[in-house]
Amino acid sequence: MRLTSIVSLSAVLLLAAPVAAQGTTQAGTASTSAAQVAKPTDAEKKVCKRLATSGTRMAERVCLTKQEWQKVEEEAK
Repeated sequence: MRLTSIVSLSAVLLLAAPVAAQGTTQAGTASTSAAQVAKPTDAEKKVCKRLATSGTRMAERVCLTKQEWQKVEEEAK
């Protein structure tokens, strides 16, 4: 039990380090003008769906762009 919590805490800390580093770089670039920041178009925005997986009652969350979802639907046909 204790080993599991230590391993979990270690994993969280390892994953949090890059996020903290990104926060400092974004703060430095916040002074740039808003015109330089490109906003994603509707086709580039992520759409998340919950997909049923076999062998479990838990649904899997999958996030893809609209174009990627269209490709998935075409391949499924």
